[in-house]
Amino acid sequence: MNKSVLIASLLLGLAACSAPEPVAPVTVAPTSASALWSFETSARALRAESCPPGTPDLSPLAIEIAAAPVELGIVHANSALPASVTFAHGWSLTSGNENFGGLSGLETLPDGNLLTVSDIGAFVWIGLSGSEPNGTGKLAYMLGPDGKQLSGKSQGDAEGLALRDGLALVSFERDHRIEAFDLQDCGADARAAHVARLPFEVSGKPIGENQGAEALSILPAGTLKFGLESLFGGPSPLGIVLANGDGLLTGEMAANPGGYSLVGLDETVDASGKPVTVTLYRSYDPIRGNRNIVTWSTSKLQIELKRPMLVDNFEGVAAEFIDSDTLRIWLISDNNFSARQQTLLYAFDVDTGAE
Repeated sequence: MNKSVLIASLLLGLAACSAPEPVAPVTVAPTSASALWSFETSARALRAESCPPGTPDLSPLAIEIAAAPVELGIVHANSALPASVTFAHGWSLTSGNENFGGLSGLETLPDGNLLTVSDIGAFVWIGLSGSEPNGTGKLAYMLGPDGKQLSGKSQGDAEGLALRDGLALVSFERDHRIEAFDLQDCGADARAAHVARLPFEVSGKPIGENQGAEALSILPAGTLKFGLESLFGGPSPLGIVLANGDGLLTGEMAANPGGYSLVGLDETVDASGKPVTVTLYRSYDPIRGNRNIVTWSTSKLQIELKRPMLVDNFEGVAAEFIDSDTLRIWLISDNNFSARQQTLLYAFDVDTGAE
């Protein structure tokens, strides 16, 4: 077939299926609440396993992180967003440390900084002052239960991150599992404490190395929820962790827009204590490049990032209320350690009082 005809046909096909309408999720009640993993009942034992008596509180490696301000990429960026959403800030992050990059899961910290994970098996702290990067950062390589550094992608492909009271929970692809690290008490010397073994197959079909739990979140009630990136190119199954350490796919599917995969989840609460779920979806094809959609549970609105906006491989999302009505949504991109990609940090503000 003539190359121009082939490209035209492909473009028509993409246009026909480009409307990013979410698919209604399917929910199946999995088990009784008494069988669910709970942060409150599990945290003490996980801390003891991750930070045994006598383990030093080793400080992470200090690194410099340069932050160059960037725009969303179109003249009137906010006109492309819902009226209640503002593009607050954007930066392209770089560092002289060669192991800075590959960032995925993202969490806000009580001290106002950000914590993220790298798929080389490392924690990365991004220093903020007044909600803007201040040039400082820290890096710590993840350690296994034996205190030795996690080795290679097979052990260290960290993707999802959930944080509570200084205990970081990390989901890994390839060797599908969740581990806990007591960063509060042991810092960079925290060892992996086993939380859950995640499914390796669905209906007899193996889950691919790169189709594992990209999304991870501790719900306000203290239970632990995970989401697979996609299932054989289709929907993204959701699951919960049981008290016995098994990861159970519940039958619930994320509300993926057509052609998108689930890559991030975060839970926060508003001023009234009502839970708010923020979800990040990603899509890629060689013609349209990277695209992302962000949704939040208090509204049917969404943030859609696509060309000609400045978009990269966003995989991490974190949410917090910066005042009673303003939901701050942070996004970070995985540059795959490629010179052709960037580590972008974006902040969007949602006026929930105007919705």
